[in-house]
Amino acid sequence: MADQGNTSLPDSDAPTLPGAGHDSAQAGIGAKTPPPSSFAVTSAEGVGASPAPISDTALRLAQLFPPGTVLGSRYEILRVLGEGGMGAVYQARDKELDRLIALKVIRPELAGNPAILQRFKQELILARHITHKNVVRIYDLGEADGIKFITMEYVDGEDLRSLLKHHGKFSPGEAVRIVEQVCRALEAAHAEGVIHRDLKPQNVMRDGQGRIVVMDFGLARSLEEPGMTQTGALVGTLEYMSPEQALGATLDQRSDLFAVGLIFFELLTGRVPYKADTALASLMKRTQERAVPASDIDNSVPKSLSVIVSRCLERDPAHRYQNAHDLLQHLETWESHPGISAGSFSQMAASPSRSVQISLTMPQRRGWILIAAVAVIGLVLAIPTTRNLIFHTAPKSDTTNPGVPDLAKGKYVAVLPFRVLGDEHSLRYVADGLGEALSAKLFQLQEVHVASSSAVEKAAAQDLPLAKLARLLGVNLVLQGTVQGSADRLRVTLDLEDVSSGSRVWSQEFSGVSQDLLTMEDRVYGELVGALSLNPTTEEMARTGSHPTENITAYDSYLQGRNAMHGNRNVQSLQAAMRFFENALHNDPNFALAYAGLADADLAMYKESKDTLWTQKAVLAAQQGERLNPNLAEVHLSLGSVYSASGRTAEAVEQLKRALTLAPNSDEAYRRLGDAYKASGQKGESLSAYQSAVTANPYYWYNHNTLGGAYFQFGETDKALQEFHKVAELAPENSTGYINTGAVYFRQGKWADAIPAFQKALEIQPDSDTYSNLGTAYYFLKRYDESIKMFEKAVEMSPKNEQLMGNLADAYRSSGQTQQASATYDKAIGLAYQTLQVNPRSAETMGDLALYYAKKGDSAHATQYIRQARTIQPSDLQILYWEAQVNALSGNRAEAFQALQGAFQKGYSPEEAQNDPELRSLQGLPEFTKLISQYSKKSH
Repeated sequence: MADQGNTSLPDSDAPTLPGAGHDSAQAGIGAKTPPPSSFAVTSAEGVGASPAPISDTALRLAQLFPPGTVLGSRYEILRVLGEGGMGAVYQARDKELDRLIALKVIRPELAGNPAILQRFKQELILARHITHKNVVRIYDLGEADGIKFITMEYVDGEDLRSLLKHHGKFSPGEAVRIVEQVCRALEAAHAEGVIHRDLKPQNVMRDGQGRIVVMDFGLARSLEEPGMTQTGALVGTLEYMSPEQALGATLDQRSDLFAVGLIFFELLTGRVPYKADTALASLMKRTQERAVPASDIDNSVPKSLSVIVSRCLERDPAHRYQNAHDLLQHLETWESHPGISAGSFSQMAASPSRSVQISLTMPQRRGWILIAAVAVIGLVLAIPTTRNLIFHTAPKSDTTNPGVPDLAKGKYVAVLPFRVLGDEHSLRYVADGLGEALSAKLFQLQEVHVASSSAVEKAAAQDLPLAKLARLLGVNLVLQGTVQGSADRLRVTLDLEDVSSGSRVWSQEFSGVSQDLLTMEDRVYGELVGALSLNPTTEEMARTGSHPTENITAYDSYLQGRNAMHGNRNVQSLQAAMRFFENALHNDPNFALAYAGLADADLAMYKESKDTLWTQKAVLAAQQGERLNPNLAEVHLSLGSVYSASGRTAEAVEQLKRALTLAPNSDEAYRRLGDAYKASGQKGESLSAYQSAVTANPYYWYNHNTLGGAYFQFGETDKALQEFHKVAELAPENSTGYINTGAVYFRQGKWADAIPAFQKALEIQPDSDTYSNLGTAYYFLKRYDESIKMFEKAVEMSPKNEQLMGNLADAYRSSGQTQQASATYDKAIGLAYQTLQVNPRSAETMGDLALYYAKKGDSAHATQYIRQARTIQPSDLQILYWEAQVNALSGNRAEAFQALQGAFQKGYSPEEAQNDPELRSLQGLPEFTKLISQYSKKSH
């Protein structure tokens, strides 16, 4: 069965923002001396072809440093590897470390030129930031006897230009494997903000083991700093320049991908796509014409690969792959499915990427794990005793509003979006800005707990009665307000309600002009603190008393930027927000909050476009905000989110901890901290952070749901169940708690208990995933007719969902409807391939495919896909269990037992395995009985 993940959960309420290197220096020691064309690094300018046996310049250089010369009492020159206008590259031996290296030297007559020396240093500075096995390792910058040189990894192999010359074109598989490694090298460089700008066959080496190494960053430029050359300067090698490079435009990582396309074309066809009499004429053709498809030049090139190459060679960078990762995904998809149609890649190019955020990993599905469901209301729910046993109905509260925390338990505040009376266009951003400013100030006080603005925005959009809204957010105090008037004259009316007792605490009216908005905010905040009976510390008063900026024009632009990011975000609204933030910074370059806003917009743009350039911009903006004002919790939250999105989890943890020192009651910050710890595999720290979020606000159901999800993911199902029961108590009108309760019962093998939980969820909100989860529970109870009805209902609601289709096929198969099962599996397989076109590295979808093929008797494809899934997600518990199922279905008993034991060790339910029909071939064996007995004891 399939499980859709936590589709029942709402999106995260966090604001939307935006390995060590492989040292192969020993490769050449003791090896046969490579031919003259096999050098480690070309000259900085680049050579149009492999060097002649030896040129006059090389002879002069060889005479300058003949074999046996020792530089700096350490580097023994062995021979000249290559030379160019700036200098030469030698093979040398590092006597201190006893290894072969490549040593690049500036010609003595040029060493005094500051520009050339700067280029030399730039290669070292930029390349040393990149540590990846497919990027040549740069060791150090040295000087001996007035000679400047760089030492680097020596690669014992040949460059692609030489290989093409004596080997000719490559097979599609070989070419793909080469380009994949080039993409990984570029991905590492681009992640550090470095673009190569001179990628060509001469700068790509292949060693004796097939490893590809990209080298010569002599013209490389950092995206974060001004490069050596100015916009408009023509740099690089003419034959491999992108159109924008030829036109002197500003370059980004997509320029490197055009060069990858040129190299890929040549590897596949043995020819270049823009044939002309001169290099300059070829360059001009690139700016005016589309490349002829590789498959038109050579019909042995698969059309699907030709589509990939053509997309790399689009003249407009916006129409190319936007980053190396996207190109790599398509190459890996082709490698996994060489027979894939060209149309599939064409559709992938035309369709924007899809991204689904799931904050809690529910039963990860497959095999026989559920898919979130929706069902029929069972009579069991009509029996109060049974219902209470399952859902632990919350005890009656003695307050006016049950479920809302009593004020004596603490001050839990939600600042609702203020209503605008009058000119919505000119006052909306003022109203939102005032509300956010008050939230941000209260956020930093020890005595009060403030609901995050994004959670409030989502809850307020449901237009609920105040008591229900308070229960949903876990608060007892609600601040409401209206803003009316015009830009010249404002009137703000505020009301503070104690929802726990149903009484109004405070109400006041404020008036002023928009030019005095900052002063008005101070007045409102001061009165609100008094109404809440708070006693801020001196340090808290200092932090909340300062203005983010004294420039009202800058502040006005900032508020409009934040307003543009509210509601449904898209590229246009985010671009508008960026313009407002940039205008704010134009008026006040020291406005830290505007940098935080810009970082948030950049990260949101990354989520829309999947272009990693936006994460780089977000990091820079957030870092600048931190430099300007390290005492703003918002800045550290933004930076933590950016680092998390960039995979820099250690730095994310550091920033989120700093945010919590400034906002110690922020459950949102604790949840983000838990996410960062979880991403880095730190179970204890992750759970502790989620528990702290619950402590910060135990009345907000989402905190319990997040903690329960973590327990579930880590295999602690009993603790997960307690948290999900709490979710159902705090939010009884939300289906989430019931769906996740059913998921836990399912994981524990208590399918009969799971059924009423799913049925209750369906009563609240019918949903295809919950129907499928209910069908899965029936399936495990061998109630196949009821199971089929539920799966058919799920597929009817979501006909394009391959997991739902796969579950229906499973039910047909087990009920004996063989022909219908086979046809439905084929539909599921087709839908799964469509999913892989969107995300070629989806381990979950590959696991699905493995099981579909295994159930159809195609062991070869099943084994291929489960191995790929395990490679991508080696620690995923559910995929490990699917591996056991695939091997059991394929007759590989030893492998099946090995995977099954690994799954049990990580907390998978032995009860589920004991009743899993896909493990039928194992269930009668003594080894299986022993495993079940061993781990069933542990699971209880």
